Amino acid sequence: MGNRGNPRRISATLVFCSVLVLVAGCAAPPEEPPAPEVDPRAEAEAALGELAAKYLQAVNRGDADGLAVLYTEDAIRLPSDGRRIEGRDAIRLFAAADYADTDWDMQLHVDDSDYSGDLAFVRGTYALTLTSKEDSSVVYQEVGKWMDLMRRGEDGSWLIAREISNRDHPAGQMPADAIPQEEG
Repeated sequence: MGNRGNPRRISATLVFCSVLVLVAGCAAPPEEPPAPEVDPRAEAEAALGELAAKYLQAVNRGDADGLAVLYTEDAIRLPSDGRRIEGRDAIRLFAAADYADTDWDMQLHVDDSDYSGDLAFVRGTYALTLTSKEDSSVVYQEVGKWMDLMRRGEDGSWLIAREISNRDHPAGQMPADAIPQEEG
């Protein structure tokens, strides 16, 4: 016959293990440190700054598809001396035509921004130089001002919903002192 051990020792061990299980189950979980508070304004400013950087990268690469995805499906662009451009697909086609023969070098400066809920506006200045893809000669220069209305989507990302830009000089002329200066 096998040794079954001391019944008292087995009972005491079972009681002790049961108590340990109960104590462990009743113990409060370790407290996690509170999540740092997120400043919604700083978060929105960072997201809007990221959107402006993506915009600038797409324009300077001549990437019509990369530019178009930064707009809402119902976006409207109101360019200087141009017709209204409505919808993401129309913006893509318009940009592709613009980029076909010229390389773009755009600089943006943000002067002001604000947001409320799922809407934001950003306002600034720009300088644009277009060079010929054929011979790298400068074919056009422009400076001006712009303002965008942004809309936050359900996924939390910001997209351009409305955009307007205006030259600071008549078409074909560019005052030498009109180029915006970088802050820094």
